[in-house]
Amino acid sequence: MIYADSEQIEEQAKQVRPKVAKVQFGVWYRRPDVLQSQGRTFSIEYERDLLRDGVASIDLIYKRSLIRINITWRTNEAMKNFIIVKFSSIRNLGVGYDRVGQPFIIFELHTPPSFERESIDNRAPDGTEHKWGFKTNDRLSALDDAHARVAPYAHHLRVLLADRDDLPKLEELLRIVQGNCRPICASSVDAFAQGFFSNRYVHDVYCWIKTMDWKNAFQIEAYLRCGILNTHELLFTLQKPIENLIRDYGDDASELLRLFSVALRMRNMDETPSACLARLRAEHPTIKPLRPAQGQFLCHHVVITPTRVLLEGPYTLRSNRVIRHYQNHDPTLVERFVRVEFRDEDNLAYRWDSDVDGTWFLRQRIGGILREGFDLGGRAFEFLAYSMSLLHEHAVWFVAPFRDPVEGYVNADVIRASLGDFSSLARTPSKYAARVAQAFTPADPAVKIRRDQWEEQDDLGPHTDGVGTISPELADMIWEERSRTAGKPGKNCIKPSAYQVRFLGYKGVVVVDHRLEGVKMRLRASQRKFPVHDVEVAELEVVRSFDQPDPVHLNRPTVVTLEGLGVKKDTFMNLQGAVKAHVYSAGTSLEDLAGLLKTYDIGSAFHLALILEWLTKLGLGLKETFNQRAFENAFLGRVLRGSAYHILRELKYKARIPVPGSYRLVGVADEGRAYINQGADPSRVFTLKEGFIYVCVQETADKEPVYLKGPCSISRGPVIHPGDIQRVYAVGKPPEDKICFFRDLKNVVVLSAVGDRSLASCLARGDLDGDTYDIYFGNPELLPTVRVAPANYPPREVWTLGEGSGDVTVEHIHDFIVEFMNSDTIGLLADRHSLIADQTKDGVFDRRCLQLARLCGIAIDYATNGIPVEINDLPKPLVKSRPDWHCPEVTGARQVDYYESDRALGYLYRNVDMHGPDELLPVPSLREVAPLDDAISRTVAPLVHVALNATVEGPWAENALAENLHTRYASEMRYICVTHSPVGSPDVRLTEEEVVLGTILAKSTQPRWSAGRAYRMTMHTETLLRDLREQIVNASLADEGLGDCLRDAWAVWGWAQYHREKPFIQSFSLVALGLVFDLLQRLGVLPGAVSVL
Repeated sequence: MIYADSEQIEEQAKQVRPKVAKVQFGVWYRRPDVLQSQGRTFSIEYERDLLRDGVASIDLIYKRSLIRINITWRTNEAMKNFIIVKFSSIRNLGVGYDRVGQPFIIFELHTPPSFERESIDNRAPDGTEHKWGFKTNDRLSALDDAHARVAPYAHHLRVLLADRDDLPKLEELLRIVQGNCRPICASSVDAFAQGFFSNRYVHDVYCWIKTMDWKNAFQIEAYLRCGILNTHELLFTLQKPIENLIRDYGDDASELLRLFSVALRMRNMDETPSACLARLRAEHPTIKPLRPAQGQFLCHHVVITPTRVLLEGPYTLRSNRVIRHYQNHDPTLVERFVRVEFRDEDNLAYRWDSDVDGTWFLRQRIGGILREGFDLGGRAFEFLAYSMSLLHEHAVWFVAPFRDPVEGYVNADVIRASLGDFSSLARTPSKYAARVAQAFTPADPAVKIRRDQWEEQDDLGPHTDGVGTISPELADMIWEERSRTAGKPGKNCIKPSAYQVRFLGYKGVVVVDHRLEGVKMRLRASQRKFPVHDVEVAELEVVRSFDQPDPVHLNRPTVVTLEGLGVKKDTFMNLQGAVKAHVYSAGTSLEDLAGLLKTYDIGSAFHLALILEWLTKLGLGLKETFNQRAFENAFLGRVLRGSAYHILRELKYKARIPVPGSYRLVGVADEGRAYINQGADPSRVFTLKEGFIYVCVQETADKEPVYLKGPCSISRGPVIHPGDIQRVYAVGKPPEDKICFFRDLKNVVVLSAVGDRSLASCLARGDLDGDTYDIYFGNPELLPTVRVAPANYPPREVWTLGEGSGDVTVEHIHDFIVEFMNSDTIGLLADRHSLIADQTKDGVFDRRCLQLARLCGIAIDYATNGIPVEINDLPKPLVKSRPDWHCPEVTGARQVDYYESDRALGYLYRNVDMHGPDELLPVPSLREVAPLDDAISRTVAPLVHVALNATVEGPWAENALAENLHTRYASEMRYICVTHSPVGSPDVRLTEEEVVLGTILAKSTQPRWSAGRAYRMTMHTETLLRDLREQIVNASLADEGLGDCLRDAWAVWGWAQYHREKPFIQSFSLVALGLVFDLLQRLGVLPGAVSVL
């Protein structure tokens, strides 16, 4: 946007307020009697005459980047409705005159408009009074009942103007705005009322899909819900071809129907839907679903927005105890569970404008769905539960009641009641829901143990909150099972010393105790959240294995707090500068960039960092230098350029800076006191004193363990209070002549178990049930010079039902979910804290910052304890303008709204100049070279010949296996690019490079949401790549079979070089190259790298 003339545009817009005659909502379609290439027609599915029913006008509100239609109804002039179209949601905007000369504006939209109603007497539509008088508007799902019937399917907008003279004025104003609002001539676009989504046709579609298997019905309903097809195309063009497809493909039909949704979105303009389906069938004469790894399943997803119900998948998610339980009885029962996510129309989390109160809307739209459920593909789904991570993502599980072959009739109530004894939580709804959520935590099955193999032990005061112990034999059993199911030999991996687990009603961490013999687990009372009775054998589930240390990254709240504790600005600048140097030196050396890819977890699904390491060892790089040759691969160059852009973006907008020599580790307790309590001589037991920690890290088996010894600091995010970072002393290697619980523990931080208060609780109210802690070591400049006592948090209050309210019901859980979505303020509090710290002399020690730190402690516990933070009385920033580092990544920010911050965050922000991805790093020029004559092929081929002791000859261009694998791979990659796109629009998709990187390069107003979307994209991609690798080679073959595997992988690479024109061929060949490198290393021809198979 151009803001130089914003005031002038605003003033001009006030003079141009066209009067509206009609509003129409509809869909685009192609008439069968018109050539496909000759344009589309608009089908009017809903129309409201506003000259008859009210008075309406159009406002262009430039500062808020939106167009608003204001409607005052004749039946109630005190009530106003608004139709709001954001500039960012406009794909195309057309203007023109219809066949009778009436002026119109037509919006082709990525996402539906939002609808609002101005409240009367500060009351919501149900008569309840608004909490805040300044919030005068309520969100709506539709204008009226007739609109509500078609809004889920038809969201494009056509507006007829009352006065011909208004159109040129509005068109001139829109041309000044530019961007997506720049109008195009649309006089040739016809509009007719086709009634595609009349009750009759919608009913006919749903009657049809009820006759088929649910997984097929899901895909067909998705075509309607996502705006890909209309009812006429389904009923009169595609019904017979789809029925034939279902007959011919049998149980696998739904897989082709899923890919058909993407084929429809990406088809050429002149291809009809039936021709598209025929082409897809020809490409895939047979097809099988991807095979998830053990502990995962293919999940169907539902996204509920204010007006629509969008359907995605199925694609891979980690499973949980409940779903796995029924899946073991009957694999098809996973189709009875759907993941439901609540989002705004733009697919982001709900955020309200300053004049909007979303409370009534959330209770009506989301609360209504939670209470009443919904029908999908002929099945009725009802609310089941959530996991704690899902709640923070505004997502839950729904289930369709079913008949289990072992347990009989099962519905949501039956499932919840089967999980354990929650009688002690009968008065605390949020606590009850949090305990039910334990069973829905994503976790992998590990081993089953008998009742005599586990027991409960006493806590060591407050110091063992959340942590128990297991014997070495049980730990080995867990690790062997996880290595087997992950398909990894684990030869160079470190056996974990600790696991985060779920077991019956217990949760937390178990750490290896070398004094325990046999198969034994000793849990603590603090880990038992609810009892489960009469169980003789139970499955231990692993949420996470701590087999290697994680890197530590600074972030904005940590930088703000460390600066307040005396750390100099230059310390942060030097750390950031080192990362920038590695990024910009990638043109001459890939080694440093490979290290950053690991640190930032970029491209891990494609083993990108390892491929770069191997290329570097072979003397290849981005460009020609005195000691390296250019690898002449433009795609790989673009991938690396995208990775550099992502890293610089993390540095600038998050201050996410890696700290060398520091580690993020799970916390466990020193069990030495337990040894003493069991009778050991205190003088012979080495225990940690208060303020001391133990850390031993070892990344791989071929590296020596590193014992940290000396002063360091420890913290746990989110760091808000200055006491959330404490100085401690690492003791180094324990003495050999004493009994020591933690002597052999690796990749954990052991905390002292003495003192009145646990160290974990001093760090942002942490505990030991899986919390990870940042250990800053080897960087003396990062150690705080100011010592601050940890915060004294108030006792945790819990939402408890009042007298006479009865016990907890599922309706209480519905209400809590809605209120949580409306009142989850942890992000707001942390952001406000950083702003005020920037603007005040005392920084993090300002009384307002300390108040916000106390409130953050309450907000962190909101999901469990049910007590929200009241935002009415939050301290406000001192000035309206904000520091420059707070400027959002998205375009549209005005310079006058920001000031130059003189704090460390300001310098870090200004120290990174962001360029577009296309401007970073050189990309190898793509000269025409013969297949297998490129630098990579010429360098690797001799190594392959040495490994096989033979020269590998073609024919390279003909390889049925490679061709079939690529066809399947390309279809799934298309689906990934469309499904995980940041914008829910058929024509917006991710690039191949983004999928390889595992990140979304598009700018977002909600980076946390983009990160979640990228995580799901990566999990989906990993499933595809695992399936592909297993079909190219068998990763579990013994060493004597590796030669054949190498021959097959090299043949796939060669085939790809002969077919560079095919879609997604570059990433496909990258998978083959990674396999070739790995097999060469395992065969001893390419030393010095870690096997990834």
